[in-house]
Amino acid sequence: MVSVQAKLKIAMLRASGQKRFYDDASALHHRLPRHQKPSMGRPPRRIRRHCSVERHEVNGFPCFTFRPRGGASSDLHVLHLHGGGYVEQVEKHHWKYAADLVARLGCAVTLPVYPLVPHHDHTATIPMVQAAYDGIEAARVVVSGDSAGGALALAIAQNLRAAGRPQPERLVLYSPWLDVLLEDPVSELLDETDPMLGIAGLREAGRMYAEGTDPRDPLVSPIHADLSGLAPITLFIGTRDLLLPDCRRFRDRAREAGIEVDYREYPGMFHNWLMQSIPEGAEAMNHVERLLRRRPAEVGSASG
Repeated sequence: MVSVQAKLKIAMLRASGQKRFYDDASALHHRLPRHQKPSMGRPPRRIRRHCSVERHEVNGFPCFTFRPRGGASSDLHVLHLHGGGYVEQVEKHHWKYAADLVARLGCAVTLPVYPLVPHHDHTATIPMVQAAYDGIEAARVVVSGDSAGGALALAIAQNLRAAGRPQPERLVLYSPWLDVLLEDPVSELLDETDPMLGIAGLREAGRMYAEGTDPRDPLVSPIHADLSGLAPITLFIGTRDLLLPDCRRFRDRAREAGIEVDYREYPGMFHNWLMQSIPEGAEAMNHVERLLRRRPAEVGSASG
C-alpha cells in the first residue's frame, strides 16, 4: 500500500509542474538554464556541517568526496553518479543522499559534477566519470547511480570489463534510464501516470547526449549491452515510472547472462522515490545500508 506521505509527494510533483520540463523538446530547451545553475554544482553548507568535504577536479570538472568528520570508519568508498537526464545539475536530494550514506555507513562517497548537454555529450561525460572511478583507491568500491547516472554506472562497468580490469563490488541502480530512445511501447502508456518524466523531453535529452554515435550504443543505452561479466547489481524501480519496462527487461537479460540481480520493484512508486523523505524511501535506503554493510561473501551466502 502506498503511504500517505508518498501520495502527498506525488500530488506535489504534479502541482509543481516538474513533468512540464520533459513535455517536449522545446519545453526542455526553454527551461534548461534554471536546471543548470552553477550554484547547484556545490554542496549546501548544511552538508558541510556533518561531513568533511574535499573538492578536486577530474578532466576539468569538479568532484566532491564526503567523509565522516574524524575520518572514515569503513573501507567502503561509494561513487555516486547523479541523475537528471544528462541535462540537469546535481540537486539537493543528491547531496543529501551522499551525506546520508556517510552517516549510515561511515564510508567515503564521491559525487562528480559531470559535463551536461547541450554543451557536452557522451564523449565528455563518460570519460569524466570513468576518470573519477579510476582515481578512487579503496579496498571496497561500489558504484551507485540514479536515472541517467544508472546508465553511467553501467558504462563504467562495461569499460572495466573491456580493459580486463576488476569490477566494482556492486552496482546500485536507482530508477535507471537504460534506453535513450525509450523504444518500449509500454513506456508510452506509463507516461500518462508518471508524475515526473515525459517521453518526448527525455528523447530530446537522449538525442543530444548520444550526438555523433548510434543511440543504441551500449555505452549510451545499456539496455543493448552484453551484460556478461559485470558486477552484481541491485536495481530499484517503481511501477509509476515510465522507465519500468526497460528495467524489467534489463533484469531478465542480466539474469540470463549469469549476473546476480537484486531487483526491487515498488508498487505505486515514482521516479527516484528513494531520495525523498517518505516511508518507502527510508525502507529502500535501509535495504541499501544492510546490503553495503555486508561483505561480498556474506551477500552471496544471504542471497543464495
